[in-house]
Amino acid sequence: MAESEKKPQAPPTGSNPGQLSAIGHGTGPLLVLAGPGSGKTYTITQRIRCLIEEKGADPSSILVITFTKAAAGEMKERFARLTEGKNYQVNFGTFHAVYYHILKSSGQAGTIISESEKKEILKTILMRPDSPAIGEDSQLEEILARISLYKNNVCPVDREEEPEVCGMSQEEFRKLYASLAREMDRRGKLDFDDMVLKCRQLFCQYPGILAAWQKKFRFILVDEFQDINSMQYEILRMLALPENNLFVVGDDDQSIYAFRGARPEIMRRFLKDYPDAQKTELAVNYRSTPEIVQAAGKLIGANRDRLPKRILAGRESGKPVRLIHFSGRREENDALAKIFSAGTEDGKRMAAIFRTNQDALSLAEALTGHGVRYAMKEKTKSPYRSGVAQDLLSYLSFAMEERRRCDFYRIMNRPKRYISRAAAEEERVDFEKLQLFYKDRAYMREILRKFQMDIGRIRRMDLFAAVNFIRKGIGYDEYLRNAASEAGKSFGEYVQQADWFQAQVRPFPSLEALKEHIRRYEEELEKAAAASGQDAPVSLLTMHACKGLEFDLVCIPDCNEGIIPHRKSMKGSQVEEERRMFYVAMTRARQELILSWISGTKEEPGFPSRFLADLDL
Repeated sequence: MAESEKKPQAPPTGSNPGQLSAIGHGTGPLLVLAGPGSGKTYTITQRIRCLIEEKGADPSSILVITFTKAAAGEMKERFARLTEGKNYQVNFGTFHAVYYHILKSSGQAGTIISESEKKEILKTILMRPDSPAIGEDSQLEEILARISLYKNNVCPVDREEEPEVCGMSQEEFRKLYASLAREMDRRGKLDFDDMVLKCRQLFCQYPGILAAWQKKFRFILVDEFQDINSMQYEILRMLALPENNLFVVGDDDQSIYAFRGARPEIMRRFLKDYPDAQKTELAVNYRSTPEIVQAAGKLIGANRDRLPKRILAGRESGKPVRLIHFSGRREENDALAKIFSAGTEDGKRMAAIFRTNQDALSLAEALTGHGVRYAMKEKTKSPYRSGVAQDLLSYLSFAMEERRRCDFYRIMNRPKRYISRAAAEEERVDFEKLQLFYKDRAYMREILRKFQMDIGRIRRMDLFAAVNFIRKGIGYDEYLRNAASEAGKSFGEYVQQADWFQAQVRPFPSLEALKEHIRRYEEELEKAAAASGQDAPVSLLTMHACKGLEFDLVCIPDCNEGIIPHRKSMKGSQVEEERRMFYVAMTRARQELILSWISGTKEEPGFPSRFLADLDL
């Protein structure tokens, strides 16, 4: 019996009209707009079952594409449970896994390169005399990220819109890109972006190979379609021909990966590329309370560049969304730590969601102080390990504890005193011996006398006053200004690190107490990086990392201008993506949502995020 003639069975119980429409869709392209918590995994797995059991599709002709290996595994497992072990041979995989399989089957695949090896190749190229001067690893990562974006946007991009990268001109960047590509080809190496590029080249050069894969994959389902980039979409369109049985599920309001080349307009373009495409909406949010759904809807409704949709709440009414104002970061962190501590006693799964990973560190410190266990999805360097914090800590240690040579070496020329390392060769530094070393240089003996007096003054101060004296009295801030200028870095970032450290030491009665706190805090950071969300009641996440997750209680701290939206993303379409990130964070909450912002001080005032005005709380 042909697919179109097979008698449909009763729809699965519990499906809403939008889900039923998507599950029972016939042939041809379909765009499924799936809002947060709307049951898209359920809909996709039911759709696969429907294709096989009701429409007679061969399971091996069905390709289901996700964006992560974990999502592909979960989808496959959910489908297996749904079909009660019938072992249908449906193809599940990520874009990269599918394209690599195609290349490998055609004898075109190379060895997948690690990020560290790719960075080493780039370093080697940059050492050539005709290459631009690039200094730090962070710049290498920025270049590699830009190369990835360049590939994923189908390479020939508009020269007028192409910004400089690490001071390189567009021409220099293109030459560097070409050099890296040649070197990787010479070594037979592929990165994840190359899998997609070379798959496109394969299909363009060998139409017969493309036709074979088109014949194999007659039905293609794509999850999280809003995360697709231009290159992936182009190959997907080629693969779906001639039948165009494309079933794509996503939400342009949750497109938050522009740095990977994902653009929400690709989702809108789908309806133009396929004029005969049908569209259905999964409009019921089964995750969040009506209060959360309403607030999130008001927020995202302020974006202009989006497909209009109406999201309804499928749960009973709950607590109002709370907006809390704090005068400072310490007050905010302490209050949130108490909220999480109370939630732990109630057995809640909770999260604090931040714009960047570094923003989470001060709350992590407060949670440590309150004895609240937490998990962090990404390992983060302790802020006490920054160069500025280590300098200030060495000053305090040298003055208030034993005068260790390691501390002396770190601070002796910060600011510049022209002291030689050879002057202090013993494990414990003695100023009398330093004076003897410079007995023939009166100006150095005077510098050392002043240094010794400053160290003596620090010893008699409390920690906060001592750090302030090191910065203002001894001249450490001026040293930072000069160091920033020489390194081509931001003096403001150095000052922020110093301000942060100075604020952190205020409550501690002694250096010993401060060091014990740092030890415990860094120990907890290590545990948090190793822990999963199931091991700890509180998860600290970025807005990018929280996607696809849900929690009973969600707090979004630091809803301030310059943080949300980020100070580097406050123009045009960037603001719309920042609003989408905020929307994704808000819609992770099932029962309670708490937003907070900081007013700051006269010297450093804080202002509420423009997004809070959209919420009308």
